[in-house]
Amino acid sequence: MKLHHSTKRKLVLRLLLLAVLLGGCFGLLVFRACPKWVPADFTLEITELPENPFIDPEGMTQETRILPPEGYERIPAANDSFLAFMRRQPLYKNGASKCSYRGSVIGRGHAAAVYTLPIGREGYQECADSIIRLWSEYFFTTGQTERIAFSLTNGYKTDYESWRSGKRVLAFGNVAWGMKLAGYDDSVQQFHNYLMAVMHYAGTRSLEAESKPVSVQDARAGDILVNGGSPGHAVVIVDEAINEAGERCFLLAQGHMPAQSCHILTGAGDAKNPWYTAEQLSGDSIPVSSYPFTGEALRRWKEGFPNSAEE
Repeated sequence: MKLHHSTKRKLVLRLLLLAVLLGGCFGLLVFRACPKWVPADFTLEITELPENPFIDPEGMTQETRILPPEGYERIPAANDSFLAFMRRQPLYKNGASKCSYRGSVIGRGHAAAVYTLPIGREGYQECADSIIRLWSEYFFTTGQTERIAFSLTNGYKTDYESWRSGKRVLAFGNVAWGMKLAGYDDSVQQFHNYLMAVMHYAGTRSLEAESKPVSVQDARAGDILVNGGSPGHAVVIVDEAINEAGERCFLLAQGHMPAQSCHILTGAGDAKNPWYTAEQLSGDSIPVSSYPFTGEALRRWKEGFPNSAEE
């Protein structure tokens, strides 16, 4: 009889231990599924730079800081377009350094100008993540929240409108699923929480999978250069200018590893000139200043970002 009671007690203890273990694992998944985005703290380092014909040091936005090449003019942009949104993006003072998510200064390498767009201190906002952030900020600002939807690297789709309604993404390895864990919340904080979750599980592979090749003749703001991989890389077209002969040139922006300030790229051949010609973005080898893209790297994510001033 004593043996029977002892065995029963052991079984109950094991079941309790198992329940605690499973509860702890589920709690950890829920904790990861409900992230809280916090901006990184850092102190800028400003370097006095020599004169540059492509830079107006007094300009504090993309459009007013970066000047088109001689003989070129920026193409017209509809006020509600991604192109106009990027042109209005504020910049830190000319000569500002990039900063990492840890709060440390990491110099000005490959940066013609640095956006004031905050980075989270969790370390997820790298190259593909910075593009996802820019697209999403544009959609959020212009009320196109139904377009804020990204597939994770494992193919699972997560959209912002479901997230703000309380659905969260639980992931374990390559398995992901959704579960309602919260109430409706359309705050800016919750929007950034959503982006933090997406950045955790998306990357260059998922951007490549959700995009299709586009010719440089059809390229426009919002299109990307991407090579999926570990590591891969991705940059995004953020501006465009044209001359009387119809020749076009483009500005590119990027984030990088470690997670750092999003910035406008310097040029590949001439570091002072941040504009990339259509010829430079053509072919199976596209060496931008920070990375050599290969293959069908110039791509359009989903339906892209029409600029109705041109359409």
